Parts: sequence; C-alpha cells; structure tokens
Amino acid sequence: MNISIVTAFFDIGRGRWRDEHAVPDYLHRTTDTYFERFAHLAKLENDMTVFTSEDLAPAVRALRGDRKTSVVTIDFENSFGKLRQRISEIQNDPEYKYKINHSQIHNPEYWNADYVIVNAMKSKFACMAIEMETTHNELVAWLDFGYCRDQSTLNGCTKWSYPFDPQKIHLFTIQEFDGTNHYQIISNNLVYVTGPCIVAGQKRWSDLHRLFFKTMNQLMDDGWIDDDQSILLQSSIAEPEKFELHPIQEWFVAFKEFNENLH
Repeated sequence: MNISIVTAFFDIGRGRWRDEHAVPDYLHRTTDTYFERFAHLAKLENDMTVFTSEDLAPAVRALRGDRKTSVVTIDFENSFGKLRQRISEIQNDPEYKYKINHSQIHNPEYWNADYVIVNAMKSKFACMAIEMETTHNELVAWLDFGYCRDQSTLNGCTKWSYPFDPQKIHLFTIQEFDGTNHYQIISNNLVYVTGPCIVAGQKRWSDLHRLFFKTMNQLMDDGWIDDDQSILLQSSIAEPEKFELHPIQEWFVAFKEFNENLH
C-alpha cells in the first residue's frame, strides 16, 4: 500500500543551544543540518505534506521539485500560546526539575517548551493534512523532517509502500515495555516507543490525537511534561486494541524493514 507522508520543521533555535544552554554536542543541530537530512527524504515520490514557517517554505519546495507536495505555513512563534505557557511553567517549576534525573536534565524536553510542542503536534499536523485532503492514500505516516540522517537511511527506496493494517495505529518499539511507572520513565528518559515514525490509516489518526492529548493533559495536571515518546507509550497502553507495535533494533529502519518493494 502506498503511504502519504506528513512532516514539519520550525526553527526553534536548536542551532544556538550549544552556546546559549551548554547542551552536549549531540543535541546541537542547525537549520542547515535539518535541511541536509530532509534533502534525502525529499527524494521520495510519495505525496508529502510539510508544515513549516513562511521563510522556510521556498527551501522545502526547492528540494521537493515537481513531486506532489503541499506546503502549509504556520506562524509557529505566535501560535500555541496557552500550551507553551503551561509547559514552560512546569519546566521552570523547581519541584519538577528536582524529580528529573540530574544526568538527563540537559535534554530539551525538560527545559524547552517549543521542542515539546513540535513533538506533541505530530498527530495534530497529520489530522490537519487529512482534513485538508492533501494526503492521497489510506495510509498516512508521520516522519520526522530529519528522519534520513544520510542517504543510506532510504535504503535505495524511491517510493515507500508497505501493507500496514489501516485499521491500526502503528508504533515502533526499541524495547519491550516492562511495566515501569510512567513518572519513572519520564524522570530517567527511558525509551520504549520511538517517535520519528508513526503510521496509521486516515481514520485512526484522530484516535491517536485524542489519546495523545488526553495523556499529555493528565501529565500536566500532575505537574509533569515530556516529549512524545512516553506519551505514545501510554496512549497505546490506554487503548491497546487500536495499536500494532513493531519491535525494531535500530531507530531509523522504516525503509529497510517495512518496505514492500524490497521483499
């Protein structure tokens, strides 16, 4: 089955984090780095919907060329005001900071509200693309803008297709869930479900969006916040019948292990 792709990129200042926030080098990525990686993903013939800011839209269109692409511009900086404020209040709460493993506190989900918002909006952007009818297949995938770290990630793929069940939400697990408490998962930055790739039938994306924000709001009510990975895990636990979990050994294997053109 052919797959429609949805992705997004907004410059949230990550290229300045090393200097301004003294984060480790592996967290430092410039806008140029993201576009170098997107240049690989952009080669796919799949229809693609890209959410970005108006100033970056021309670069997206240039990389996509004449491939079927919808570029949707959003004023990210001036959007999501209430959500950004709520996340920031939690991240700046000394009690929240105290609960986070000190060795993990440099990770952006613990201090950068925009990073949390970008990750939280994956299901929202997918639903928007479906509503705008810019997705042209029953299967719709979220792929991070920088998913293809290099050309080898594509694995020679020119058009991505795979017979995922369109009645399910497909998540990719890097390790089997062992029952660890959700707050311990957040505190220690444990990863069970990966976030860079999510696939679902068009009708299932609204289910994921509902579950994701229900879980996220419950977390915030309890004075916690995290990026998408632990929230995706908890969403799958809440209504497991809606999900299919795919164990993987490496993070970026969509075009290697889930590509029917290679079998």
